[in-house]
Amino acid sequence: MTKQAERDYPLKVDQEHLYRKPFNDPRVFREFATVLQVFHGLLPAGGSILDLGCGPGWTSLFLSKAGFDVTGADISVRMIEIARERAELENSQAAFAVTDMEEMDLEKKDFDGVLLFDSLHHCPGYPNVLRRACEHLRPGGHLLLLEPSWLHRYSPHARAASRTYGVTELGFSRLHLAQTLRRAGFSRVTNYYDGGNAFRGVLGFVLTNLRIWSSYLCCSPRVKQILLAKK
Repeated sequence: MTKQAERDYPLKVDQEHLYRKPFNDPRVFREFATVLQVFHGLLPAGGSILDLGCGPGWTSLFLSKAGFDVTGADISVRMIEIARERAELENSQAAFAVTDMEEMDLEKKDFDGVLLFDSLHHCPGYPNVLRRACEHLRPGGHLLLLEPSWLHRYSPHARAASRTYGVTELGFSRLHLAQTLRRAGFSRVTNYYDGGNAFRGVLGFVLTNLRIWSSYLCCSPRVKQILLAKK
């Protein structure tokens, strides 16, 4: 798997799919609500956020609409082109930059927050990404990541993406992520858990509890690891 494959990915997939994100996958709205809840509770009003691996920019645009000063970054020139087009159409103040997260060296190094939303698992050198992210945070700043469990890399979806596009598809245990974050320079790591879709009835209640336990035990490829780390 190569970095060039990550750069070329948006040139090979349906362009409409990239422009429509996130509206073609309602699940991510629930997950992104966690991002807003955490950042609104921790960061100052109008605080600065570095959105790493922003893809076509929807996460950056949502954060900007929520009142944050946002810089989105991605390794793919095409992804950033789409993000800037969408920002212009929405009259958004979000800024975007093309950069390799593993080697990132932006001029600004005092962000209040860093977001990694479904992007770290595409990086073979993910420990370097976390170190670079820490370097770009102010003292006391926070990094929030939402990434798939360690079983993701073995899932049919991930294997198909790797075969078709040559992209990296990793997965993480919560313990490994916490250890890697601390080695990267973060002092405190907090876990969050995603309860899944809204449920109805007794069966829905049981299934939701099973999902929460799966999240705790990391025994489902679709479980999200949600970790907050403080510099």
